[in-house]
Amino acid sequence: MVAVIRVGAGQHRGSDRGYRLALWIWKYGGKEKLYRRLDRVLRRPSINIVAVVDEMVRRARQRGRTDLEAMVLGQVQQRMRAGFSVSESLRDIADPVERMLLQGGEQAVGGGEEGRRTGFQRVFALLVRRLDANRRMRRAVLGAWAHLITYLVMILVSLVAFSDYVIPKLEVLYPTSHWHGVARSMLVASRIVQSDGFIVGVVTLGVLAGMLPFVEPYWTGRLRRLLDRIPPLSFYRLQQGGAWLASIPALTENGRIKAYDALVETERLSKPWMRERLRAIRVGMVSGMGMGRAMQLSRYQFPDRVIVEEISMYESQGLDIESVLREVADEWAETGYERVVQQAGTVLSAARIVFALVVLWYTLGTVALQIQIPNYFMSLVHMG
Repeated sequence: MVAVIRVGAGQHRGSDRGYRLALWIWKYGGKEKLYRRLDRVLRRPSINIVAVVDEMVRRARQRGRTDLEAMVLGQVQQRMRAGFSVSESLRDIADPVERMLLQGGEQAVGGGEEGRRTGFQRVFALLVRRLDANRRMRRAVLGAWAHLITYLVMILVSLVAFSDYVIPKLEVLYPTSHWHGVARSMLVASRIVQSDGFIVGVVTLGVLAGMLPFVEPYWTGRLRRLLDRIPPLSFYRLQQGGAWLASIPALTENGRIKAYDALVETERLSKPWMRERLRAIRVGMVSGMGMGRAMQLSRYQFPDRVIVEEISMYESQGLDIESVLREVADEWAETGYERVVQQAGTVLSAARIVFALVVLWYTLGTVALQIQIPNYFMSLVHMG
């Protein structure tokens, strides 16, 4: 009996790991597909969420029970049939803000099945817009990082190739004791690149860069606040700040909660980096400031200095903060993307200049050696 129980528990753990892996993979494209489909079909009065999920599961299982969509939505289907609410059934798929919006749809004014359907229709339309904006911003950030890494690899490869293949051959032709000027600096750089310390440094930087996506949500403090203003590390602030900015109007749209309450709730659900910034805004609002002024005095430039100044300006004119945030968030869906592209362009221009300077440096050093080597051999001939 004990053996049977242990085997069953092991199978359960294996099944759970498989589900978690399927969920992690599926969410990158499947969640948006699900939300878009629910947004479309709920516009028809005769269709409800359970029927849509049942149909999606049926179609997915026709492709095989190991299909990712079949595994993930099958779990959602089981919860719905067991009587769980929509927000609870989608708890593995939805992030905390999305669950809050779904809970709001469940409590839609009007009551009854029709009231909930209308509430969910509005919620899924909001979720689709939010995912669209997040996806566009994420692509801009990933594209910027990809281009930057490409240039950094090109610079590194050029340094290693010249140090390992070109410099050693030149050393055979011309004694390094005679190298001077640009050629001498090239030799020193070659020795550094060939050293164990350089390899350790590159590997360490590579590991830190790989860990950055996992560290960023938890890294707080004064140093992080300063680095958040410098591209490319500022990309995270723009991306996460834009997502938060879009979530506030979505939460306040039904009129049941105000901007401050949405701020408090998103702070509670956030990870340390976001929580640190939202707490600073909340403290300012508790002391009697408006949200825009509290954002300014928090010194985090969150979500972005331009946005903070715009919110503060509109608020100072007596406009309702909920309507201000809604307009600013809609505009930021476009301008935030442009802001990332602009900062990425600046970083890439700097990387191109560094790469061009490295090539120019080696070119000048090689030309200098080509001038010095004949003179050296001529002197040897005269001496002989």
